Amino acid sequence: MSTEETSTVSVASPIQAAFPAASVSVTADGIVTMVVALDELLSVLARVRDELGYARFVDLTVVDRLKRQDRFELVYLLYSLTAKAWLRVKTLTDREAPSLTGMVPGANWYEREAFDLFGIQFVGHPNLTRIMLPDEWQGHPLRRTEPLGSEPVDFTVTRRVYGSE
Repeated sequence: MSTEETSTVSVASPIQAAFPAASVSVTADGIVTMVVALDELLSVLARVRDELGYARFVDLTVVDRLKRQDRFELVYLLYSLTAKAWLRVKTLTDREAPSLTGMVPGANWYEREAFDLFGIQFVGHPNLTRIMLPDEWQGHPLRRTEPLGSEPVDFTVTRRVYGSE
């Protein structure tokens, strides 16, 4: 076993031991990844922060898996300064999830972005409003069910270069 593999296993082992019911794996990028049930999300995130030292919230992103029943995969990325290790926590939902802002105030804008672009409702969020798109915008553009649209762009530089003026 290489040093990198040994290091990854040593980081994954305490997580698997602390959460025996969770699916724990190491992805191709070397990040320990744990899949948890939606109703356990906040308690799991609190435990990995308090007990395992993954105190730095880094990111929240969403993957739309259209053909699944719970089509949205919420992906939380955490970092442990003491272990110098990353942890990815995933959960599935079809439309709503508990807000992390009570525990991690910095998650506010990440949840607003996920709401704006995917339409996920974060229950308990203090100000779940659009953050990127205009208030009057209809729909959520990163959902796979949104129609692909385009807007013609007229570059005046292109007109001059190719003589189409």
